[in-house]
Amino acid sequence: NAKIRTDSETVTISEGDIFFLPNGCKYTSYWYGEPQIEFISLGFGFMPNFEGRYYPPQILPRLPEAIDIMKDIAAEATPTCETVGKFYTLAGILMKEMIYRSQSKQSELIDRARRLIAENPGYTVRELAKKCAVSESCLYTLFKNHSDKSIGEIKRSVIMEKARQLIVSTDGSIEQISRMMNFSSDAYFRKCFKEYFGASPREMRKKYTI
Repeated sequence: NAKIRTDSETVTISEGDIFFLPNGCKYTSYWYGEPQIEFISLGFGFMPNFEGRYYPPQILPRLPEAIDIMKDIAAEATPTCETVGKFYTLAGILMKEMIYRSQSKQSELIDRARRLIAENPGYTVRELAKKCAVSESCLYTLFKNHSDKSIGEIKRSVIMEKARQLIVSTDGSIEQISRMMNFSSDAYFRKCFKEYFGASPREMRKKYTI
C-alpha cells in the first residue's frame, strides 16, 4: 500500500493496483504494510501525445488483460522488440480508461518541442523555435518555467537513448553511430556515452549481446 503525493494531488494505492505517473512528475511516495514491498515500473522517456492531453497521476481499473501483459513484461529478464510491442499494447488498453485534462498553451508548445527533438535530435534551438512559431528566448523561458528539464538536457537525453538503442539493436560500428548522432568526434561520443550511462558503448553492446 502507498500514497503518492505531488504538488497538486494525492493518490492512494492499494495492493494489486495499477497506477500511473506522468513522465517528469515530481512526487513523494509513502509505502506501508508488509516489510516486503514489490512493484513493477514500466515506461518510456517519450510517448507520443498527438491529442494534446495531460494525464494526471491516477489509479487505473484492474483490467485482467492489462494485468496479464504487465506480468508478461515483468517476467522478461532482458527487454526485446517484443517487449516494446507489449508495452504499447498495454498503453493502448489503459489510455482508453484514463482521466485526462486539456493542456495549457504553454504545455502544448513544450510537448511539440519535445516531439520535434525526438524526431530530429540535430535540430538547433533556432530551428525548434521556428517550427513552434515562437522566438528562441520564448522557447527557453517556456522550458525554464514549465518543464523539469532544459532544452539542452532533453536533447542530450534523446540523443543518448537513440545511440543506446542503435548500439544494442544493430551491428553498426561505434564510429558509424557517432556520426549518425552528429558528434564532432568518436572520442567525444564515447566520453558522453559513458558519462550518461556509466558504461562505454562497447560495454553496453556486450551486455545486451546474446
